[in-house]
Amino acid sequence: MRLPHQIDPFRLAEAGTQLSGHLPLRQFSRLRELLADDSGEIAVKLDFEVDELGVPIVLGKVSARLSLTCQRCLGAFAYPVDAQIALAWIKTAQEADKLPLRYEPYLVEETPLQLNDVIEDELLLALPQIPMHELAECPASKLLKQSDKRTGEPEQKANPFSVLAKLKQEK
Repeated sequence: MRLPHQIDPFRLAEAGTQLSGHLPLRQFSRLRELLADDSGEIAVKLDFEVDELGVPIVLGKVSARLSLTCQRCLGAFAYPVDAQIALAWIKTAQEADKLPLRYEPYLVEETPLQLNDVIEDELLLALPQIPMHELAECPASKLLKQSDKRTGEPEQKANPFSVLAKLKQEK
């Protein structure tokens, strides 16, 4: 199914609309800057509804396999993203204080809202701060092991309180 570019989240919530589909990674400019390769797509499933308190919300999931650059070896690796979405649509910042904790507030300043911006925000939040392979899978792990062998055991640092311990033993 093709996802719309622009939405009115409040109308979709009132209507109980479900949206699902796939989007190419190439169309997310902020995310693309962080990727080693922008080929592939994102799977999106969103359920708009009004909860028991009358709050317009969207619940759903965004899934993708992103190609990131390992900061340890500078090689590309596949990073799976399976981000859960639980957003409450609000019109003013004061409404955020009244929301249940299970929802993240999303301030809608004008409608229609760009759906891609919402999805891209969720993907950016799901990325690690420092992307790296698992150590066992990283080519740089061999270099780390070699440097450990060269340096041997780490040397013991002198305890600055050892003088006090000696004085205490003399008494």
